[in-house]
Amino acid sequence: SVSDDAAFVRACISVLDPWKRLLGESAIFELTSDLVAPRVARSLARVEVRILPADQDWEQLNVLFDYFKKGLMSGDDFVSLVEGEVLPAWSYALHCALKRKDRGDTHDFKGFYIAWKGQFFDLSANARGKILNPQVILRSDPMVCRYFFGGLKMIEAAHVSNETMLDDLRPTHPADCNYRISLMHRSRVRQPQDNEESSDVNLRVRRRVHENGNAGVAATFQEVVESFANQHDITFHPKSGSNSKRDGKPVFMFGDHP
Repeated sequence: SVSDDAAFVRACISVLDPWKRLLGESAIFELTSDLVAPRVARSLARVEVRILPADQDWEQLNVLFDYFKKGLMSGDDFVSLVEGEVLPAWSYALHCALKRKDRGDTHDFKGFYIAWKGQFFDLSANARGKILNPQVILRSDPMVCRYFFGGLKMIEAAHVSNETMLDDLRPTHPADCNYRISLMHRSRVRQPQDNEESSDVNLRVRRRVHENGNAGVAATFQEVVESFANQHDITFHPKSGSNSKRDGKPVFMFGDHP
């Protein structure tokens, strides 16, 4: 049941949170992606979207947000769960309600939209700028914002009785969406960016080698790392003190790590 799913996720928070520092972020994220995210996805897919905010059960969303705030889930998994499991059902339920002949006053839909927008985008005074704040992540995601803009346009079309426009805005059925599809899409979008970033680092290194009068000589590992550190504002310098050398060679600090 949905309540069992919420209890499962909260139990995972209790179990994994103490191990976060010991295992490291990468291992925790992998455990979550393999074992927790699929269960969360199934529970989110069963949430019934209600038009009246007072009738809406927010428990599953709150549990997901709490899990992410603990630093136990990657940003990609978090946003993909929202994009793939929650927002398709949200937009589809809104469109179906607006298409009904007995839809009534659009004031109800205004309250519906404001309530969901508040859950996803509103920031508390002490949450602004926090990296692990769910609303900060969702506010900056183009696909999430696109869903809410589409919902606003649906309400506008219904308000002016533009049935053609409302039909054109019909969203994809939730059964055709899921978080794994969203995650795959995000991975494909990021891959060209990663390749471009890697090419930019190599270009910087090649320029530096050329400027030093060593054209045709391959860049050293130190030069590649130093160029990457400069690009990402990470400190990179020789270590000082008694452990400044290893096997007769200088030890460099990359950020806080030797």
